[in-house]
Amino acid sequence: MNLNNVVEQIKNGELPVAVVGLGWMGLPTACLYAEAGAKVFGIDKNPKVVKSINDGVSPVLEPGLQKLLERNIKLNRLKATVNFTEAIPKSKFILIIVPTNINLEKKPDYSALTQSCVEVGKNLSKDSCVIIESTCGPTVTEKLLKPILEKFSGLKAGEDFALAYSPIRAKSGTAIEDLQSYPRIVGGINERSLELACAVKSVIVKNKILKAKDLKTAEATKLFEVIYRDVNIALANELAILCEKIGVDYIEAMNLANTQPYSHLHIPSVGVGGHCLPVYPYLLNEKAEEAGVKLKLIKTSREINEFMPRHVLRLTVEALRACKKPFRRAKIAVLGIAYRANVKEVRGSPALKLINIAEKRGAEVTVFDPKYSLTELEGMGLKSKPSIQMVLNKEDCAIITVAHNEFKSLKPEDFQALMSRPAAVIDCAHILNPKEVEEVGLIYRGVGRGLWMK
Repeated sequence: MNLNNVVEQIKNGELPVAVVGLGWMGLPTACLYAEAGAKVFGIDKNPKVVKSINDGVSPVLEPGLQKLLERNIKLNRLKATVNFTEAIPKSKFILIIVPTNINLEKKPDYSALTQSCVEVGKNLSKDSCVIIESTCGPTVTEKLLKPILEKFSGLKAGEDFALAYSPIRAKSGTAIEDLQSYPRIVGGINERSLELACAVKSVIVKNKILKAKDLKTAEATKLFEVIYRDVNIALANELAILCEKIGVDYIEAMNLANTQPYSHLHIPSVGVGGHCLPVYPYLLNEKAEEAGVKLKLIKTSREINEFMPRHVLRLTVEALRACKKPFRRAKIAVLGIAYRANVKEVRGSPALKLINIAEKRGAEVTVFDPKYSLTELEGMGLKSKPSIQMVLNKEDCAIITVAHNEFKSLKPEDFQALMSRPAAVIDCAHILNPKEVEEVGLIYRGVGRGLWMK
């Protein structure tokens, strides 16, 4: 491959691209390369996912993705398969975008990533370029994945094939825009690997391509930016709990504090969800332990954020007590199961954890989320009803867990007219005015809203 015309050759289909893993980030990535004109092979172990993609139906609910997929399937630019032998030998660039997770002991689980490297290695051609895009701890690409690729390919990384690491910087709900608009970080095992990886990423990235010094720096960068958010959310949640005890409205204090240019306090919530924040701190912690370093702040932050569903349950118990109602057998409406506002995604959702604990403690929980149909909710084992009005009807307590746009139009009167008074509203999403809620005769509680903790 001649570095001078790699981008042009990718765009005209001469240098095919393989994307291993057609999930939340893999499929949008594959479609963006196809949209740029590349010949793309998508590989996924799930035959149903592969069939759906080849039929032009996106298995991933991501805004804008269906149109991209449908168009590029029709243009024969994108083909999905379960077969590595069908795709890898034909591809010059192989992007591995499979999930990394943690096990029950909260240790990294790289099994999907290592198995993908085994299959890629078995079918790897000389002069190919492999780019790891799955999130992993520093040195994982070089010390764990590189030996696997070399063993099963019989080739030498940096000599016979290029090897690079480039972390995904995008979130569900805005993945297509994020993948194109955010600066992209790339690290390579050597200079040629770095240059090739930068070239292939520039095909879809409209912003800067940032060159990291080495693989482990690029790996660390992704973890650092995620952990930064986790720690700052934990700070907000810890300060919010204090505000409840001392009678301070955290939201007011936050807004005032953030008028100082160096203060960027976050909004407290029911907890942290998604695939990244609840998982990635533990990927770094493993490397820290190997180096004999204790990540005390990061560990404490995880504990705080993981505790928040239980804290919201405490607020609920206290609010029901103010209504002179017991928690056991209380009828509770939980509004929102998604982990984040305006996204149809429940991975790591703190709302689901809250529901589970509440039911174990004897509450009768009914849920509503406008992003999910009644059938979908019931398929998750959740009790629901066709409308938010039906869910709120005769309930003792309503817990708003996420600020979906559909919830922002709710008014205190909507709760007051339907619920079994005296009733309580627990606003974890900060979409209601506490004073207005109490003016209609409801008990209000909110994460950090200490001024209303009577």
